[in-house]
Amino acid sequence: MSTLIWKDLRHHARQWLWSLLVATAGAAVVGMIVISWWSATQWSLNQDKGEYLAASSLIGGNLVGYAGSATAIVISTTLGLTVTAQQRSHALWKVLGIPGSRIRAIILWQVCAVGVIGGLLGGLLALPLGRIYLLTWGEFNLFPRDLPLSMPVFCVPATVLVTALFSVLGGLGAARRAANVPEMQALREAAAPATRTKPWQWVAAVILLISAASLPILVNLPADVLEEDGTSKAEIAQMQSPGGRAIMGGAVGFMVALAALFIPNWTLRPLLTWWTSLIPGRSPAWFSARANARHRSALSMTTIVPFAIAVSMTGTIHAMGGAARSSGMSNGVSGFLTIMVPIFFVAGVGGVANIAMVGRTRRQEGALLGVIGARPNTILRSTALEGAIYAGTGILFGLATTLLSAVCAATMSGGGVDMFASAIPVNFLLAAIGASLVLAVATTWLPARLDRRALMDNLRQPT
Repeated sequence: MSTLIWKDLRHHARQWLWSLLVATAGAAVVGMIVISWWSATQWSLNQDKGEYLAASSLIGGNLVGYAGSATAIVISTTLGLTVTAQQRSHALWKVLGIPGSRIRAIILWQVCAVGVIGGLLGGLLALPLGRIYLLTWGEFNLFPRDLPLSMPVFCVPATVLVTALFSVLGGLGAARRAANVPEMQALREAAAPATRTKPWQWVAAVILLISAASLPILVNLPADVLEEDGTSKAEIAQMQSPGGRAIMGGAVGFMVALAALFIPNWTLRPLLTWWTSLIPGRSPAWFSARANARHRSALSMTTIVPFAIAVSMTGTIHAMGGAARSSGMSNGVSGFLTIMVPIFFVAGVGGVANIAMVGRTRRQEGALLGVIGARPNTILRSTALEGAIYAGTGILFGLATTLLSAVCAATMSGGGVDMFASAIPVNFLLAAIGASLVLAVATTWLPARLDRRALMDNLRQPT
């Protein structure tokens, strides 16, 4: 079985290498979080003031919650896409008589191998990257810019373990489907693989939605009830202040966004279908791009997720800080770059990798359009528009969740229109939107523009 595992990895090297890149980037983020948190904690222990240790714990917890969640989603969806894109090969294995249980085991070993290698590479890269990343902690005006960097002995093993776990979770559902779906059905679906929401995704989404719904109740509980649960009077006063209510309101939008990203088939797919149907399909390039994005919806959802993460987290996280600052918290927007830099990093790598991973299939479809008479310019425009559709869907999702965060922050704090306006980070959103569009369009259009193979050669390229 080991021979088949490694030979198949070599045969689909391009797809697995993109997955390895995402796993490495995600592991580097995990390692940077561990190193920065550990370094800040060790430095704080040598100081006389306990506020430093409390601040490092708070920042580290937020990094695990925000950047850790984004990393888990990007790695798991990318590895799931990698396995799903190889559905034809897995069906051929079944035709050759390989049992479904063995196919599932092979796929999971492959996914785990990519996660382990990516975790090891990312863990080793985390140390030099951590020195650069720690510069963002200067936003808090608590830690020195030359904060001593220290790497705990458990950093690399923990990074490998976490990355492998995220990878296996992403490939688990696709591996189970490859093992259970009849081979002829799998061959028919290979051009447009089907995907299903996994039970663990539903569990995560439900937990997040329940947490989001409980926040408005929590801030309105009587102080004596909160004290019975162990909450101090200072914490209660801060939470129930206008600034604390604004932060809790903004967190509602963040949790809803995270829950929606765990179940993209039920959120991003309807959004893609809805907004693209509003634009008439008279242009052949637009009609083709829209049809391709919808036809490959299983692959499209994974491609959209990183852009949705970048825009939604930019809006929701900054909305919490902006609303808190508007209510009188002077440090309400502190730490935006500390949280968003790792998210931007892993989301950008994931977005590019997911688009490039199915580039060969996209070029085959473009070659088919050329064979039936489409002009080269039409094919290139269609390819660029397909990338714009992916980015556009993520952008619309991000704007919707940002709006939800701003509305909840203004409503729960009673700040009104002024706080709502302060909770919309226009400049940051424009930067995230522009970066998403550039990355998506460039990653789809450039390979097609630089491809010099003949049409028939592209059609004959195996997937």
